[in-house]
Amino acid sequence: MEVEESANSVLHGDLLEYVLLRVPPDELAASPALLSWEWRRAARAVHQRRCRGRGHRASLVAHVQGAYTGRSTHVYDPRRRAWGADGARVMGALPVQRCCCAGGDRVYALSLTSMTISEDALGATWCELPPPRVWRVDPVVTVVGPRVVVLGGGCGATATAGVVEVLDEAGWTTCAPMPAPLASRWVSAVASERRVYVLERRSGWASWFDPAARQWGPARQLQLPGGNAAESWAACGVMKSGCADERLLVLAGGGGAGGGGTKAVALWGVDGNTLQLDAEGNGHEMPAEMSERLFGADGGAVNIGVAAAAAAESGYVYNASETSKGAVMYELVAAGVGGGDDSSKKQCHYEKTRRRSSRWEWEWLPCPPAAAAASSAAVVVFTCSRSSAAPNK
Repeated sequence: MEVEESANSVLHGDLLEYVLLRVPPDELAASPALLSWEWRRAARAVHQRRCRGRGHRASLVAHVQGAYTGRSTHVYDPRRRAWGADGARVMGALPVQRCCCAGGDRVYALSLTSMTISEDALGATWCELPPPRVWRVDPVVTVVGPRVVVLGGGCGATATAGVVEVLDEAGWTTCAPMPAPLASRWVSAVASERRVYVLERRSGWASWFDPAARQWGPARQLQLPGGNAAESWAACGVMKSGCADERLLVLAGGGGAGGGGTKAVALWGVDGNTLQLDAEGNGHEMPAEMSERLFGADGGAVNIGVAAAAAAESGYVYNASETSKGAVMYELVAAGVGGGDDSSKKQCHYEKTRRRSSRWEWEWLPCPPAAAAASSAAVVVFTCSRSSAAPNK
């Protein structure tokens, strides 16, 4: 009787694959000699489905900058789950900041007389450009198609916080200023192939700017369901929604449910045109233990920082006030395997159904050793490449 019941409890075929899809990848790495043929077959099938579902996983790049130590670059490979060897150290260079674009982050350096933007997240090759007409500190710089957009920032005068300039073949053009609720130095931005989405990090006001048409879209204050308030907001990606529409991804962080000390961080979808929270983007929350490691459980403030390739479906969240704490990778993983006809109608349907059938996964990674060992005066700038194999290509 016991032998018969044991035989009936064995999992086979699709049912075994369905169960193994819920098992963490590291726990499937057991010795083949200890496993049955059916288990090995199902594990291989699950690995292939995960690879097809994940696509390219974006790499995190850390630029550690110090007044006396220069700038060093470090790359986290998500496939090996490890930081690579220390990159080249550059002495006497201008400090860099993140420049977001649809194909993956870049970095830029700005002075009164020059502006340079790298070709990738590593800063290996650079393109020199004329400086913007209006000088400001820490502006948002994005690349949208062939155009460079500079907005926000400040130089001690609030009048410069809302200035918008666009660089194209004709040179710099001053455009309509940012909407008043967004004219702040605390702005998060993400770029698609058509627009720059801008989000005020403290109040949640959002809008988008079209560099080709030189015009702003509607301005709206994002509201979480149930009247919950967010302490910190960040724009973290743009996804296709159908054939032509776009869907903005944002992170919102604040006090957890019940008013406890642990802070809750959740990912939400926003309609790219109306800037209303998407009913389908129902708050994919970061695991509580990860948010506690990032922001603490003592009731401190939440200050979300993001490095993300806008067109990719993965990115990294970190504590913008304490970058040495580490980071969390978020990634959209398909539950099934897409494919078939690539016609535009089927592709639009696939984008919608894939979003509904997929899930967001979170993974902790430590700070690079060089950043942890740096002095308190050092600045760490995180950027994100589109894939671990070929940054920004």
